[in-house]
Amino acid sequence: MEIATELADLLRSVAEEHGVPGASAGVLVDGEVHAVGIGTTSVEHPQAVDSGTLFQVGSVSKTFTSAAVMQLVEAGSVDLDDPVARHLPDLGPATGLDTEAITVEHLLSHQAGFDGDHLFTSRRADDLTELADARRFFEPGAGVSYSNAGFSIAGAVIEAVAGEAFEDVVGRRLLRPLGMRTAGFRADAVITNKVAMPHLTLDDETFVLRGGGWQRGWELGRLDRAAGGLIASVDHLLRWCTFQLDGLADDGTALLSAESLERLHTPVVEVTPTERIGLDWFVDVIDGTTVIAHGGEAPGYLPDLTLVPEQAVGVVSTTNAVNGSPVTRAVRRWALDRFAGLTETDPEVDPTIAVDLDRLTGRYLHAFGWIDVTHADEPDHLRVEVTPRDDVAWQPPAQAPATIAPYGPRDLRSVDLGDNVRTYRFGLDEDGSPAAWIQPGYRRAPRVD
Repeated sequence: MEIATELADLLRSVAEEHGVPGASAGVLVDGEVHAVGIGTTSVEHPQAVDSGTLFQVGSVSKTFTSAAVMQLVEAGSVDLDDPVARHLPDLGPATGLDTEAITVEHLLSHQAGFDGDHLFTSRRADDLTELADARRFFEPGAGVSYSNAGFSIAGAVIEAVAGEAFEDVVGRRLLRPLGMRTAGFRADAVITNKVAMPHLTLDDETFVLRGGGWQRGWELGRLDRAAGGLIASVDHLLRWCTFQLDGLADDGTALLSAESLERLHTPVVEVTPTERIGLDWFVDVIDGTTVIAHGGEAPGYLPDLTLVPEQAVGVVSTTNAVNGSPVTRAVRRWALDRFAGLTETDPEVDPTIAVDLDRLTGRYLHAFGWIDVTHADEPDHLRVEVTPRDDVAWQPPAQAPATIAPYGPRDLRSVDLGDNVRTYRFGLDEDGSPAAWIQPGYRRAPRVD
């Protein structure tokens, strides 16, 4: 069976099972790309999805931001150890952030130390001074918490150094040299192409999603583009996979050196027992082989990009539905097994690990909700429930409660959500005190009770 046919059959089966109207996926194998699309761009005005159909790719955009920063590093205009204040001298006085202590590397590795979703939850931000109200979690470099707003600052650094808008820098230095001519950040730049609309499925009925996100319109606002604003296709993301291997433009010009690519992909900080973060890339080791990846989420879109550098295997997928994660997961795991011989698995509960669960119970304040952790009915298990906050302007769809159990000394995972496994890390000190924070996935939420 041809690779494209096999991929299309898988994609169609999983998308139909989960009520996803449209999806596209592709693999890079032996220097060749195989890409397909299935389903429809919109349930209201349907067109067939293909590998050139444009989707919002959410936080996969951050890998473009990191690459743009590294181009400035190569040019000698920026150093990763530069304090943010060197390039944005007014930001610290305007926000109270310690921009002398926050470095460019902290921004790109999610170590800046403040609430990285504040700009999204406020929906008021026209400039970065809105971060004056962002909660502080830890001193810069003293922890890790996924930070969209950190990348908004990184985008501002790029603009300050390059002297032009972030999207123009990325377009001129990356998108166009790599042949991604239909990709962009603004609706008016992409609307003349085939674009997938965002969807939501409820009670087996699928709707086009309108007004459901943090942005005022369909595109992300200026401050959010460096964090998650790229609109691109699977064809574009497959080209991005190749670039991450060789650093070359279509004409053979080196856009990034091998050393810079290695720096982007090299782990900087641990975020879970199995995952570390480089300069935004998530780095895992599967069956002894290094895998780098980045997922994303925009309202109504779920993209995923995974690369096995030493085998030059890449896999990308994206969907136009809120409930698309089972699709991207199935494609990724199939491709890793089929072409790289790697079996991706979820962490296993370890009943031999002794954890004082009393230290973990309590209430925590997440950017998007109140997290209550209580003892579950099952011994040695906890229950996690999230109550939406009424003091933020936007929040994602509510999460179902989860029962969790330990797989590490301070790491627990869900046991009752099927394949949709969630992980939780707790901030524990050696003094036996209650956990100072919980980190569902990658975002920190401090204890409040």
